[in-house]
Amino acid sequence: MGGMSEPFPLDLERLRRRPDVEDPTLQAHDATDVLLVQRGLEHARAHGLRGEQILIVGERHGAITLALAAAGLRGMLVHQDRLAHERALDRNADELGLAGSYGRLERVGDGAAGARLLLWQLPRQVGAVRRTVAELAAVPSGALLLAGGRVKHLSVGMNAPLAEGFGDVEPQLAERKSRLLLVHRDAERSLAVPPGGSASVTVGGQRLELRGEAESFGGAALDPGTRLLLDTLAARGTAAGNDPATVVDLGCGNGTIAAWAALTWPGARIEATDDSRDAVAAAAASLEASGVARRARVVRADGGDHLAEGAADVVLLNPPFHQGGTVHTGIATKLMREAARMLRPGGTLLCVWNSHLRYRPRLERLVGPTEQLARDRTFTVTASTRRG
Repeated sequence: MGGMSEPFPLDLERLRRRPDVEDPTLQAHDATDVLLVQRGLEHARAHGLRGEQILIVGERHGAITLALAAAGLRGMLVHQDRLAHERALDRNADELGLAGSYGRLERVGDGAAGARLLLWQLPRQVGAVRRTVAELAAVPSGALLLAGGRVKHLSVGMNAPLAEGFGDVEPQLAERKSRLLLVHRDAERSLAVPPGGSASVTVGGQRLELRGEAESFGGAALDPGTRLLLDTLAARGTAAGNDPATVVDLGCGNGTIAAWAALTWPGARIEATDDSRDAVAAAAASLEASGVARRARVVRADGGDHLAEGAADVVLLNPPFHQGGTVHTGIATKLMREAARMLRPGGTLLCVWNSHLRYRPRLERLVGPTEQLARDRTFTVTASTRRG
């Protein structure tokens, strides 16, 4: 690739994705990571920057952070939305002998005032770009932002919040299907932090107030697969009869399922869990707005790994089928396996999935006997009983 003439500071093939989904078709780095490191190192060296003056946003499995550390920088501050990404970075750092070379931020704005160089793997949502730009208001004048992504996922709409709230945007030439946007901080520009989205919906016989954060799946909208799942359960009377003791909304997103479950099974303990910071925040807000916050707990965890084996009577799952921008069923398989682990023998996994993915044999294998409850042009709803 273009950029620095010296060798890249890290053998990227040594990076692993674990505990994120691992598969031969999925890498722990991409060309955007390489471009950000190359241009970032050039700038840091030219201006004598120290590691603690570098803020890394949207890091996935550690390619940016650990390459900078391997080049001799220490103290970079890193913000990641997903817990699986945090753990992958830490594991890779341990295996490469680079543990302790960076710090972690729960809120990206906490590292803004000291940043002189920002390296940002852009999210796919323009709203998420706008919110992060607003949260970086304390970045001082003259700091350089290098933001990038795969060309197919970059939107011209992302330029507007960058220009309005940070500085003039200079798009760079694309290389190996990735592109960088170069922005120098103009401290006179700023954006107000936008409020999260909101929606009032009726689904499965319950009125819900949904809230969405920038990177939570679907924002505040009601996902159509979730609608089919909940409407099906209500229509079939699945929610009638004895209350289950513990119900888990696995991969809770904005908390639609958890809020519905809390209203439908008032005697149950409701666990909502996701590995995304934004999803957890959105779910907590949805539960509060729907008046059921006291009946449900929201936990940031990787696949519900905070729950003990056999802890749940019912698990509800609408699994994603993307890894970043790649259609991949690995995350669904991981969540199905986790659902089986946390269900008691005889417990039920209620799942909705895109029909073309043909998950029923997988559910039979990983969980137990599986019955189709509903199907429309896009989605299938199934009930799987955890074998003893």
